[in-house]
Amino acid sequence: MKSLMEKTDPESAAIVVIDVQNDFCHDDGAMSKNKANVAPMQAITPRLNGLLDAARGVNLPIIWVHTTHSSETDSPVWTERHAEGRAYICADGSWGADWYDVAPLEGEAVVLKHRYSAFTGTDLDEILRARGIKSVILTGVVTNACVESTARDAFMHDYFVVVARDCTATSQPELHERALETIARSFGVVASSGEIEANWATRNVAAAPPLIAN
Repeated sequence: MKSLMEKTDPESAAIVVIDVQNDFCHDDGAMSKNKANVAPMQAITPRLNGLLDAARGVNLPIIWVHTTHSSETDSPVWTERHAEGRAYICADGSWGADWYDVAPLEGEAVVLKHRYSAFTGTDLDEILRARGIKSVILTGVVTNACVESTARDAFMHDYFVVVARDCTATSQPELHERALETIARSFGVVASSGEIEANWATRNVAAAPPLIAN
């Protein structure tokens, strides 16, 4: 069994940032208008930004997943899950679809999706395999839908899955914990951002050349 250090090795892992967008996280976003509690989503962004800075420091790839919806991608099956009268989430080209408190840097890949899983109808798998990625470190929102769906599909695509517990969130703490329990039981490893960053720090110390006394 591979250790957490092996599964988060910058040589073979990538961070996937899922749906950290205004409609999911902002007080004026669609989820808030639909009476969901967005405070847990807002609370993760300082830790997420810290994790991303640490990842960039060890040259670990970051892949951004960006949800949009429109009449061209909304099937009857998808539409049925979203009741009339509720605010529309992440309309293509809207403010609601913009990033919330995080943003990709130049050169970081962005994957466009229209369903819960970041693997459904996207080029995520091709991007990961082209870079030789063996493990995905999942972050973002919401834990019990898009993050969990992506974790399941990543496992089915034969990637090692690590979910950053404190860099994922949903509107209800019990749903967040239940989703993490499911992932830990069947699909991957759940760890804190601190545990993940500590592995990178240990790796850097081990790789540093010895000091030579004058």
